[in-house]
Amino acid sequence: MPNQAANNSANRNVTLVLFHNDLRVADNATLLKASEMSTDGKLLLVYASLLTDILDDKDAYRYEAMGQARQQFLHESLADLNASLIQRGNRLLYFQKDDEALDVFTQLSDLIAQQQVTDICISQKADYNQNKVYDLLQAKYPEIQWHIQTTSTLFDELPLESLPKSFTQFRKQIETDYDLLHAEKDIAISPTPETLAPLPDNMQSRNEYFFEYQLSNQAGRDKPSQQPSSFRGGELNGLKHLDAYFDSDAPSTYKTTRNALDEWAHSTKFSGWLANGSLSVNMILNRLRRYERDMIANDSTYWIWFELLWREYFYWYAVTHQQKLFWFKGIAQHAPSTQLIESLLAQWKNGTTQYPIVNACMNQLRTTGYISNRGRQLVASCFIHELGLDWRYGATYFEQHLIDYDVASNWGNWQYLAGVGADPRGCRQFNLDKQTQQYDPNGEFIRQWQGNPQKSD
Repeated sequence: MPNQAANNSANRNVTLVLFHNDLRVADNATLLKASEMSTDGKLLLVYASLLTDILDDKDAYRYEAMGQARQQFLHESLADLNASLIQRGNRLLYFQKDDEALDVFTQLSDLIAQQQVTDICISQKADYNQNKVYDLLQAKYPEIQWHIQTTSTLFDELPLESLPKSFTQFRKQIETDYDLLHAEKDIAISPTPETLAPLPDNMQSRNEYFFEYQLSNQAGRDKPSQQPSSFRGGELNGLKHLDAYFDSDAPSTYKTTRNALDEWAHSTKFSGWLANGSLSVNMILNRLRRYERDMIANDSTYWIWFELLWREYFYWYAVTHQQKLFWFKGIAQHAPSTQLIESLLAQWKNGTTQYPIVNACMNQLRTTGYISNRGRQLVASCFIHELGLDWRYGATYFEQHLIDYDVASNWGNWQYLAGVGADPRGCRQFNLDKQTQQYDPNGEFIRQWQGNPQKSD
């Protein structure tokens, strides 16, 4: 390129940030590091969609297209991030597979070469496939310096010598060695950069790289009355929800209400913003501590901490077990006896099984991109035990549709329920009739989500 040499003629560094599950400017150590490094240089801020498509060993149970609700939430998050970056003097560059069939890895590689990138900043990941792509980039450009920061976990590294085999062991050791919930001082929050270095000069007018919010308004889509207006992606909406939740009485009753199938205030609903990094786990924990100090500390507020620890455990579970997270036999010695039966898989996906509570949950998932934790356990238990299906196809469908998809929590939980993961009991099956009576005794949820009630066997 004719002006490429001029762009870097002063030997200034060109830093590239690869956003992934860290879509925020507040408490983002990766963005802060890049900002500090590029003071006298140039800065490229990139989100590369479907970067892992380059991998040759993709499994047959991978989905083809992200669900509409999850895509909507992601685009809202990226639009919010882009607005924040523009306010600070830069903008988000967005890569997706183009009409000429250039894969995203090739597009990103071309940008790195053309702009003579000197440094790449990423956040630490538990995503085995994403990390494989980073390894490929490092091998292709060995002269580039990589800088890795922690943005999504409570700990920078596994805080124990090795990962315990069960969550209970992990929790007890963490609570003994690190009293994070009751610490006197808040967890340190990374400062938010006030300004950012600009794009390289020859990228200032490359509109084809600039992120544009293109998702339609989803006209004609059957949406429920509450979730779409509440689940709005982006850091700003995540912070608003964080404030609203801890300004309410909901935290003080969380443990008694968290299993509700379809009530907004009955669980924290942080998961969507946590999953793509629009919201920092450190900021959530600091607000929880403040609530306990200023309002009340009880079993319910402790249970919010308990759930944050589950998330932490599954992160280090994924880091520890790597590709085993996707193996049919998981971390167990023997594979399950389940299999793939296409007709039963279709019934489960479409909400046409003989189990009304399962159908209702699956209809809710397809429509909103979200179902409660209790609902997830019920549909997964049905998938594995009543239908006898290969658990990986269920995990993949969740990955496709959940707005709060998190690789570690999703695949770790499915392994747990399939009996090939971290559950010391080996396998868990829920009585669907009993669960229906307990959590939907009047059939309101089933009617709302058209579960086509009929008595299950």
